[in-house]
Amino acid sequence: MAKEKNTAEEIMVPLEDYNTINEKATIYEAIRVLRESFHRDGRAWYGHRSVIVKNDAGEPTGILTLGSILRAAGLRELFLDDPDFKAESWGWYYIKKIVEESAIRVRDIMQPLGLAAVRASDELTDIAKTLLKYNVNSLPVLKKGKVIGIVRTIDIFMAMDRYFS
Repeated sequence: MAKEKNTAEEIMVPLEDYNTINEKATIYEAIRVLRESFHRDGRAWYGHRSVIVKNDAGEPTGILTLGSILRAAGLRELFLDDPDFKAESWGWYYIKKIVEESAIRVRDIMQPLGLAAVRASDELTDIAKTLLKYNVNSLPVLKKGKVIGIVRTIDIFMAMDRYFS
């Protein structure tokens, strides 16, 4: 019988398994990197729904999720689709500028690693509680103060089958 996986370190995805992006990258670059992560190993929708954000020194600083990008795009669309804004003659000029020179950067929409995290030794119930407490779908896993991986809600779900059998 196989050993049950009970800790964050046992169920996490190692950090090096994720695509990465610089925190200064634009939202458009982030979309491209995230799309690439969906086709890992040449299979459609196989990869992760998030990327690791790094600073200029190459240190992980955050997680950029599909949800973060969709929320940012949704807010932007609300602004661009505002009929009152478009009714003004100058509105179309600014809409064109916003599209061409998007100022939205990855660091503006990422989930900072310091927001919430779990220790490598934390057990499934503690990880689940932390995910729910912070209303996130992924958490960095820390070992000796360093991020070593990411644990996602799907990882918890896959490991929890023993609780319901």
